[in-house]
Amino acid sequence: MAYKKPGFLGKKPVPHGKGAGRDPYVRDDSPRLTAPRREQPQPLQRNKRLGELLIDRFSHDGRGLASLDGKTLFVDGAIAGETVTARLLEDHPRFAEARVEDVILASPDRVEPPCAHYATCGGCQLQHLKPEAQLLMKQQVVLEQVHRWGGLTPKRVLPPLRSESLGYRSRARLGVWYEADSSVTLGFRQQQRKTLTNIESCSVLLPALNRLIGPLRQWLQARVANKAVTHIELVAAQSGPAVIVRHTKPLVALQRQALAELAQRESCQVWLEPNGNQGLTDLEGSPVDPHLVLDVAGLPLHFHPQDFTQVNPAVNGRMVQQALELLAPGTNDLVLDFFCGMGNFTLPMASRVARVIGLEVVEPMVTRAQANATRLGLDNLEFLKADLSQMDSPRLRQLCSQASAILLDPPRDGAKELVTQLRDLRRKGQLSAQRIVYVSCNPATLARDAALLAEAGYGLDALGVMDMFPHTSHVESMALFLYKQ
Repeated sequence: MAYKKPGFLGKKPVPHGKGAGRDPYVRDDSPRLTAPRREQPQPLQRNKRLGELLIDRFSHDGRGLASLDGKTLFVDGAIAGETVTARLLEDHPRFAEARVEDVILASPDRVEPPCAHYATCGGCQLQHLKPEAQLLMKQQVVLEQVHRWGGLTPKRVLPPLRSESLGYRSRARLGVWYEADSSVTLGFRQQQRKTLTNIESCSVLLPALNRLIGPLRQWLQARVANKAVTHIELVAAQSGPAVIVRHTKPLVALQRQALAELAQRESCQVWLEPNGNQGLTDLEGSPVDPHLVLDVAGLPLHFHPQDFTQVNPAVNGRMVQQALELLAPGTNDLVLDFFCGMGNFTLPMASRVARVIGLEVVEPMVTRAQANATRLGLDNLEFLKADLSQMDSPRLRQLCSQASAILLDPPRDGAKELVTQLRDLRRKGQLSAQRIVYVSCNPATLARDAALLAEAGYGLDALGVMDMFPHTSHVESMALFLYKQ
């Protein structure tokens, strides 16, 4: 529709035609021009003390939820059902964040945090909550996410898999910061900050790793002038603890000698990780390719100190056992293990099936898995490097048409591309798996992928949580999908 010419402020043009004989401009009295501007609410001041708050429920990450001036308020350190006061941390347009200051009416699930660093360290967010209540909260989060975003409810809820809530963690990475007064901070990030909090001991670390923190701090303090070290990683293995020291400048001879003495005194292995170098060196700077050993379902698996491994060995063993029970493979079956890593599930599965094939995108992990299989004398399995976002390989399609069961263990992003292609293969009659076990570290992506599997005709038979990280808000879960005949 044509207009004669643009109007001026407060008027608008009328079109040619029926109104041609009238004044081409008409007054616009609509509220968009005449109404006063709506004032935007001023953000609340940071660190402001908030009044009494009733905590309605938990958020997906374990924080308490309350209402503040019509906004949802996330309250660190609060438990559902409590009445608290809090200090404002951040005020966002649609929600706000705060931290508990005083507990007026405490929940029966509140306990004294076991760690002396709980108030400042950002590592463990839930030590104020009973371990049993943590499990219940995590289970509720998974069930709600799968129902809300996937539209699914499991036929049965599996008993949670758990371990001791303290002294369970088999690896950790500590940051190093050099203070202006020549002291050294060795520890983890503070809550809501990028700075480090000094850690004397960590209650969730295995004792063999925990006892190394003090000696390593003393070593750093004695050699502070160099300021070369940025991070220290601790790794536990069957052969004992190992230490990886990352440095941005070469360590001088005295530093290396002191590290060698520390390693001998504390019965640990020590390697260096020069900045920008993807590999490790010994204390003399020579490249090394060390291997450690961990036990997975009774199998001694070799791994590189920088490989991804589960940090909770006890829960990992139970997780592998449960996955095998849910898959229920027969001795004549072919099983596919997607995102297999170094064979955490694949290798223990080999003794139960005719054939198992692990697929992984990271080539060094494929090499490590195959080396473990060869060393263990397992000849009925195979590891393939594959881009799991693409299923256009004729061989992969052939494997999917022959597999009796599938295991998925994707990263936090989930497996949307892969599951979409599995759905399409099932619709074409090219996917034969009757059982799919999905191991998840993110309830939201599990819910999304579960909905895709439902579109392919797979029902959610069972779902349960695994407390791989006690005292944190991280949630691991395992789901069993059965094809509806």
